[in-house]
Amino acid sequence: MRFFKRHKKKKIILLVFAMLILMVVGIYGSIVWKLHEGMVDVVDPDDVDPTAEQVAIAREEPQDEEVYNVLLVGTDSRDPESDMGRSDSMMMVSFNNTQKKATTVSFLRDSLVEIDGHGKSRLGHTYAYGGVGLTINTINKVYDLDIQDYVIINFENMVSVVDELGGIEVHLSAEEAEYYRQHGMPNIQEGTVTLTGAQALAHARNRSLDNDFGRTRRQRSVVYGIYKKVLQKKDPTTLLPLINFCMTQVQTNMSVSEITDMATKVLSIDDLTVQQMSVPADGTYQGITYQGMEVLEIDIEANKEKLKQFLY
Repeated sequence: MRFFKRHKKKKIILLVFAMLILMVVGIYGSIVWKLHEGMVDVVDPDDVDPTAEQVAIAREEPQDEEVYNVLLVGTDSRDPESDMGRSDSMMMVSFNNTQKKATTVSFLRDSLVEIDGHGKSRLGHTYAYGGVGLTINTINKVYDLDIQDYVIINFENMVSVVDELGGIEVHLSAEEAEYYRQHGMPNIQEGTVTLTGAQALAHARNRSLDNDFGRTRRQRSVVYGIYKKVLQKKDPTTLLPLINFCMTQVQTNMSVSEITDMATKVLSIDDLTVQQMSVPADGTYQGITYQGMEVLEIDIEANKEKLKQFLY
């Protein structure tokens, strides 16, 4: 398998990555690893057809053998755009073994980018144009990254997983708490609160208070809530049933057996630093209208630099 060949001498990276996958997988719902159902291959760049219905992933050499990146593509069946095949959420999970840090990066779907074979459009449209392969290839090319692996997930399944965990803790602002009290959560308060699965789903979906930056921040807060709750379940006798419970409705090009085995070991790591960011970063974009679309015109070079600082 490519991932293990490339990193076979760096077992600690594999272990920590397993924890991150488990953490983020839980956010969006029960997981089954459909390894051979529509799996997207990694091929030489010259063999990629950007206009194909399912674009292959262009092979990239790792920029740093101590850093591993995976893209999580989330869809939401309630979203009309998602029903047409557009990605509702694009989040990269990265682990830096040298610095012992994990990073979650949200790529905003309204970013105006150049898409091979399709011209300029919203980043969120890449999934409709050519599947996860075109999404990965576009992000790699625009931001100078080396993503090769992916997980495709759906928000709808998050409820049962969060409930299986017994709820998760997130921090709510006064504005968020007031909004939720007016929309079906009469007892919710500002500060650190425990959310049920349905409440966590509403929080991750919430785009009414501000903008896409706020929504992706809330999604990352749910990721971190899942991560903290999973850390409390380090005992394999508790963890393994949770992993089995989570194995439904996810598409990926990674191995289930190896990741499951790693997840039972990696949770013994206690000193992992967790950080998060959005791309484009503050001060590196402006809202414009392009061909009738409201989009974000971004400073590509500035965001490349910020990503390198954050990841490496």
